[in-house]
Amino acid sequence: MFFAFINVAYACSIPFLLLTYFVGNKKYQPTIYQLIAVSNHLLIIYSWYLLYKFYQLIQWTLSLNIPLTDNIKNQPIEISWFQIKFILLIVLPYLFLFKKLAANKWLTIILLILLQWDVVVDLFQNLIINHHTAGILFYTPYLLFFKILNYIALFIAVYALLWLLKRLPHQSVK
Repeated sequence: MFFAFINVAYACSIPFLLLTYFVGNKKYQPTIYQLIAVSNHLLIIYSWYLLYKFYQLIQWTLSLNIPLTDNIKNQPIEISWFQIKFILLIVLPYLFLFKKLAANKWLTIILLILLQWDVVVDLFQNLIINHHTAGILFYTPYLLFFKILNYIALFIAVYALLWLLKRLPHQSVK
């Protein structure tokens, strides 16, 4: 599915947009601010994708028809970092629906870190702790060119929708 590429495109575009916003020319800041808001809104579509994949996982596990014993039913549910990260990736993008938070830089950085948590941990271990790991695996998907075109088309469609609804950060409803 093409929506799986949203997190990779977000992780590639947001650092560039944030760097351009802080270091770039001041006259382009409103435009960059709006592009950050559109990228953040795309994460809502990615959260729908995550929910759909979770639904498919539940369907698959139910199709196995494995009977549960009483011993398993009485065990407490353990929540790990993976489940917390998954819930945050589903819930936090909806904060971008509020116009004041649509291009919030801190929330953008938090979501970028959540999306790329494995890379952040690897960099932390290599650079700060000086504990060498196997390295970072780079994502090279099948049909990359078409996924990039799909992301650009989706980006333009969301930008147009937000512009028509006057939901971009620098627009005012008159």
